[in-house]
Amino acid sequence: MRRIISTTLLVAAAIVLIGTVMPSSRSAEGVYFYWAQTGVNTNNISTCYSFAETVLQYESFANVRRSPGEVTGSKGGTYAAITCVGTSPRATAVVAAVGNQNSEAARIRDLLRDKIRGVIHP
Repeated sequence: MRRIISTTLLVAAAIVLIGTVMPSSRSAEGVYFYWAQTGVNTNNISTCYSFAETVLQYESFANVRRSPGEVTGSKGGTYAAITCVGTSPRATAVVAAVGNQNSEAARIRDLLRDKIRGVIHP
């Protein structure tokens, strides 16, 4: 129950953050928001954030920034945010992607989810 509440709160916070950071669209087109969660190969939150930062840099995201609660970056017209939740036995990464192109936002979400899931702690 705690995990569901924590995850829900983090996703809600990510939605609010992304909504305030994304520039408004000048057309009638929508903004597409996708999110997913996945277990990562560590139980340490700090290591999870390191995985997130590594994945964004490896995938050539621009303006990669790490704060205590998330790692963010952008690629093309898509903004992405990854946050980590302390769950047992492994930490959980929550990946969010928002952009003006439906298929691209979904592709970025899937790419980041799959990459962070596969990172192995040395």
